[in-house]
Amino acid sequence: MKIYKLLTCFVMAICCTFLCFGCGAITTNVTLGVYAPAGEGTFTPLTGEEDYSLTTDGYNLTLEGSIPYLTLTIDDVPEAGNIVAIRFKPSSTVTPDATTSFETREGEGVWAEHGEEFLEADGSIIWIVSVTQDVDYQIKIKWNTNFAEVTYTLTVDADATLEPAV
Repeated sequence: MKIYKLLTCFVMAICCTFLCFGCGAITTNVTLGVYAPAGEGTFTPLTGEEDYSLTTDGYNLTLEGSIPYLTLTIDDVPEAGNIVAIRFKPSSTVTPDATTSFETREGEGVWAEHGEEFLEADGSIIWIVSVTQDVDYQIKIKWNTNFAEVTYTLTVDADATLEPAV
């Protein structure tokens, strides 16, 4: 009986280790906000009074409501459109390091790697994306060598409104 209990505990420990480390199943705080270029405070979470929001279901993210039209300048490149900023903050059990990386899908089979310009001092990653309703957007995050890469998919809800340029 003792061997059975010991074996059961051993199997449970291996399964938990695999789930937490092997498949990248770590808790990440995902927050919708607004982004200001460096020197202006960078990321600010939404207050809840805005007309748009983000819902999460595992690694699936959905924008809902009326998504504003914005103009930003990032790295001296002007961007305009229905731009949103999403912060991915690792749980306290994860320590981002020099191997922390993320890529965004730029087209079918085309991924663009991003550097430290969107990595905050606390280890959070800020994803800035201009959205439309007919495209799914993806981001792959690898926090460090101890965790598997995780892919999030962002969609715009069919009932959401994309505000036009003013």
